[in-house]
Amino acid sequence: MARSLSDSIVHEEAARWLVRLAEAPDDPAIFEAFEDWRDAAPEHRQAFEDVQESWALFGDQAAAPELLVLRRDALDRAGGIGRRRGFALDRRGVAAGLAALAAGPLAVYGWRRLRPDGRQTLRTAVGEQRTVTLADGSRVSLDANTLVKIAYSPALRLAEVVEGRAHFEVAKDKARPMKVRAGTRTVTALGTAFTVEHEGQRVVVTLVEGRVAVTEAAPPRGAAPPPKELAPQQQLVFAADAAPPLMHEAVDVERAMAWREGKLVFDDESLADAVARVNNYSRVKIVVEDAPARALKISGIFNAGDTPAFVEAVQSYFPVDVSTGESTVEIRSRS
Repeated sequence: MARSLSDSIVHEEAARWLVRLAEAPDDPAIFEAFEDWRDAAPEHRQAFEDVQESWALFGDQAAAPELLVLRRDALDRAGGIGRRRGFALDRRGVAAGLAALAAGPLAVYGWRRLRPDGRQTLRTAVGEQRTVTLADGSRVSLDANTLVKIAYSPALRLAEVVEGRAHFEVAKDKARPMKVRAGTRTVTALGTAFTVEHEGQRVVVTLVEGRVAVTEAAPPRGAAPPPKELAPQQQLVFAADAAPPLMHEAVDVERAMAWREGKLVFDDESLADAVARVNNYSRVKIVVEDAPARALKISGIFNAGDTPAFVEAVQSYFPVDVSTGESTVEIRSRS
């Protein structure tokens, strides 16, 4: 389904407003005019948040297809919407503004009310877990080998789970919902506790308490699918970007959260997925050599970091051969 013309126009206007704010960061008249436009319709506010989040707070995602389309459309249609709104930006001005957005995330936050006042990069090493309290009182618990980016402003609370797994206990703030990205998905929450796991293209969202909505980025030539809402003790599992969820089901929260107690719980998971988690806790890496072995299904509870016990269990229950080296363990189907 193609994106509607009105939706495209609103997003184009949002991008152009962001350019204006970047070009005149200390002009209160421009900011007041922007606020009038933003508050005129919910669609305006949402479009500006979309553009602001993507260009400003996570500049390393500026090459996303949706944003490339937005940039191309803005250049092709430069001046049209602007003139109707009482400001004209020529093609060169729009190009320069959007280039600035892509090149320098902080450049577009000259206006202090939009500037992020809390930017953090949270990272854990192999085998390390830790909990961080954010500026608003929210808490983020990082699993081993996890990278999370945080960006707060007076108007927004954003996080991105770049890789790994993190549990969020979100402080209540109705004016600033917490948005957590993983791949092409965004989890929106107020006062809520939930976990987001991002391994490769696989994304898992588990809700412990409260309510969240999980949205998908719109494809370059289509409309975004409707958000999926989760109730407590429910989980969404996505296998790949731009794909529908594989599962939307009730889960045992204690088992799902066992990683915070140093336990790895597998319930009919592929050996490939299980090994990816086990490897987060040990510098001795397991390598599964062939597709039949990677597809084996495993269930059980293991101590995080105890790679030898995991390998011993796999070797005992499955028809596989194991070769152990100094820093790797190779598992392959038995000939």
